Amino acid sequence: MSSMFLEFEEINNILRSDSDLWKLLYYRSTSYYDNPLEKDDILLLPPAQKNEIINMRLKPSPVTQDLAKEAICRIIFHPAPRRPQSQSYAVATQFVDFDVFVHHSFNDVDLRMTKICDRINDIFNHKDFRGLGKFKFENGNPFTFEGEYVGYTLTYSFGSVNGK
Repeated sequence: MSSMFLEFEEINNILRSDSDLWKLLYYRSTSYYDNPLEKDDILLLPPAQKNEIINMRLKPSPVTQDLAKEAICRIIFHPAPRRPQSQSYAVATQFVDFDVFVHHSFNDVDLRMTKICDRINDIFNHKDFRGLGKFKFENGNPFTFEGEYVGYTLTYSFGSVNGK
């Protein structure tokens, strides 16, 4: 049986455990050739420090008001439509949106938004996660956001009905 809570808890765990994603979200490049993936692993920091970094940059709710005071990169992930199969909530195709917010001071240096979107795609697209099924990229769309941020929404579907 499928549980939306368990599905999104697993997505949260997947995102929280990807070292390269955290390097892209956290480290600021000084030039186009300064590779944030060559920096120290955020996941090896003491738990309090690591959690502060992660909790500021990964949200399951559309929290953006603090971005006016911060110059960071953030991912907001949240449920999108859920399409039942055989009129069942439990057996369904679930869509998930990843809203990527990148302050221009990151993006102007090394096209950071595209790197973060590519990393999310590397993590999820055509991957089969136990309990979630296979992820399939559905679409991507830029969005405008007030202030000094660029944004992009990546939408994926998953569920047992997506096949192998």
